[in-house]
Amino acid sequence: MSPHHGRNRMATGATHHEQGGEVSRRAMLAGAAATTAVAAVGASEIPAYAHTADPNSHQDMMAFLVLSAALTGIQVINLAPEFLADKDDVLNSDPGVDPFNIKKDYFTLINAGDAATFERLLQIAKDRPKSSTDIIAAVNADDDTKFLARSIALLWLLGSWYKPKDLKKAVPSGDLIPSQVVSAKAYTQGLVWQIAQAHPMGYSNLQFGYWSREPVDPNVKSSPLGFITETIP
Repeated sequence: MSPHHGRNRMATGATHHEQGGEVSRRAMLAGAAATTAVAAVGASEIPAYAHTADPNSHQDMMAFLVLSAALTGIQVINLAPEFLADKDDVLNSDPGVDPFNIKKDYFTLINAGDAATFERLLQIAKDRPKSSTDIIAAVNADDDTKFLARSIALLWLLGSWYKPKDLKKAVPSGDLIPSQVVSAKAYTQGLVWQIAQAHPMGYSNLQFGYWSREPVDPNVKSSPLGFITETIP
């Protein structure tokens, strides 16, 4: 409240300061606007985060089942016993939740190991949901997708995980390929046992005395097993 800092005294010599302050404010506003514009342009040039495959997504899980059916030659209904088909679009089907739900374990394992390549495989299946031949051709067009696909096929059949890089190295060498049993559940659910109409050591859900009957060839179209098929659903 000093008389040297009164309102009139400030008003008398304020023109220069006000102009300087106005320029400063305008510069700040212009700078903020420019920064916003640059940020907007920059943001449009930054690629969005890649979609991560989701085991809880019906579309992603159905793509995985379609892919797996193409790779193994085994019907989706045998990969997902509670599968409910959509006759118009298999990708809109309900994969279901069965007591073992091994498909979700496999999906999660593969996605955790190589999400980018797995996403590419799922997209291949989404783009070609009606043709196993087209899926396999697209899968084999690239080494990354080809060897991950082989790991997936072995996982379903044997319940063991073979790393794609180990499969790739073993092709020319013929060396023993290291593998790891995924879980006790995977050990019992390997499809090779069902195809052979047998069971792994220490576990069986077959009827007592099954060994006394002749096995049924699953390749026969009239087979009650109906495992092997050229069609995806």
